[in-house]
Amino acid sequence: MKFKKVLAMGLAAALCITSLVGCSSNNASSNSSSSSSQESVSKREERKKNNELIVAIGEEPEAGFDATTGGHGSITRVFFSTLFKRDKKLGFENDLATGYKVSDDKLTWTVTIRDDAKFTDGEKVTAQDVAFTYQTAKESGSEIDLTMIDKITAKDDTTIEFKLNRTYSAFMERLAYLGIVPEHAYDENFKDNPIGSGPYEFVQWDKGQQVIAKANENYYGDKPQIKQLTMVFLDTDAAYSALQKGDVDVCQINGNLADKKVDGAKVIDIDSIECYGVEFPMQKSGKKAKDGYEMGNNVTSDEAIRKALNTAVDRQKIVDGVLNGYGTVSTTGLEQMPWENKDAELSKDEYANVDEAKKILADGGWKDSDNDGIVEKDGQKAEFKLLYTEGNYRQEMALEFVNVAKEIGISVNLEVRTWDTILDDIHKEAVLFGFGSGDPSELYNLYYGPIAGGTVAWDNAGCYDNKNVNKDIDKALDATDEKEALPYWKDLQKYTSAKGDAPYCWLVNVNHVYLAADGFDFGKPVVQPHGGRIFDNVTEWSWK
Repeated sequence: MKFKKVLAMGLAAALCITSLVGCSSNNASSNSSSSSSQESVSKREERKKNNELIVAIGEEPEAGFDATTGGHGSITRVFFSTLFKRDKKLGFENDLATGYKVSDDKLTWTVTIRDDAKFTDGEKVTAQDVAFTYQTAKESGSEIDLTMIDKITAKDDTTIEFKLNRTYSAFMERLAYLGIVPEHAYDENFKDNPIGSGPYEFVQWDKGQQVIAKANENYYGDKPQIKQLTMVFLDTDAAYSALQKGDVDVCQINGNLADKKVDGAKVIDIDSIECYGVEFPMQKSGKKAKDGYEMGNNVTSDEAIRKALNTAVDRQKIVDGVLNGYGTVSTTGLEQMPWENKDAELSKDEYANVDEAKKILADGGWKDSDNDGIVEKDGQKAEFKLLYTEGNYRQEMALEFVNVAKEIGISVNLEVRTWDTILDDIHKEAVLFGFGSGDPSELYNLYYGPIAGGTVAWDNAGCYDNKNVNKDIDKALDATDEKEALPYWKDLQKYTSAKGDAPYCWLVNVNHVYLAADGFDFGKPVVQPHGGRIFDNVTEWSWK
């Protein structure tokens, strides 16, 4: 999905539109500015009294709020029900569903739903609506992969049968993703005026500015305590400024802003599974991948290079210096996830060790024969590019990686790109990626050999191919459910970790940091994935 950001210069316009926020149209004196600020603070107090909240969410979904397309993050949780949802420990719990069962051949998943759920137009939610939602998403090519579904049938008003064309133990993740839409009200205008059965009812969308929602009084779950929720589209700097003025109550910030005291507000630090790492091209150069892009890199395909970098990088320095302490070290990309193999982690003694990294290079045949500071092997200089996109600490993390690489004799040349322009070089240059979905099948996307260089360039972009990993992934996906698949997801990490083939150099998990007005209570948020899931526990939000 394409998004647009509302820049700081548009803040005044965005906040003047809504009567909920309000601002002065005068431009003159500091007295007027002070008066406007006091008025904003007064309006916040009024919002507290009325259980109303304004939250800045950054990017606007330009394509609208059609839940069948996916890609809305946790905004889905505001307007729509999903069949299942992640619990506080990254397991699954019922949402609209009341249960499920899997057939002996693992190809038929039967889901039952509650009979008391209604859409906000008053119509009952039925199995036919669930089947319609998934069929529409499958046919429209949504952002979620549903290719494993062969047929969807509503057996009665509360029972849906999903027939799969292949075993897929991670199917629960698919059943927890799409918001259910009403078949009777779904048309070309639905994306601009969504109807769902979630905790909030859509009121209006002022494009480029905000979306307003009100509590759904007929919601079957815990009723929201915030009665009116306004989501404004502001980038980090604009949102931070708006919160200082009292025009916004909650916004996400980065760690560098977290130490700055804001009167009437507090910092809320939430653990996340948003992980960043450098992906290495794993093949020798000279071939083309199945998608037609050039493949391979003669430097990063050498195991000594990859292991030396994994050993040298001081991840704690990145946490302290780049994230300002708002994050944790990552050496597997899977910390906090139930399927992480703890034995695959690097200990504190196994990274940030420059001397050991130099030894790894020397033992691998890499030496600085011409004393130019860059090691070489068989006439090949240890030099490669690292591609990255702008945003969320990426440049700063990349610079730390470059600096430590230089210290051990490897020259890494940074290039900032857009995701579109990365594609041409995605299989032959190192890329700084962000991951963390809370879905074990993400390991399939990262490491499964048969999909390398295929129809989705991002999947296994480094073209890693290890037959033992492929077998483990096949066994994991062939299991009945995630619990049965767990040993296989763990086993493959013997090969995919820095202690194995080191196809990645994982760096850090980035916490999600919010600034919230005094008196606002987030409840107990679910551990947040890459991209954030701020609304996953929206029914717990309140003013205290």
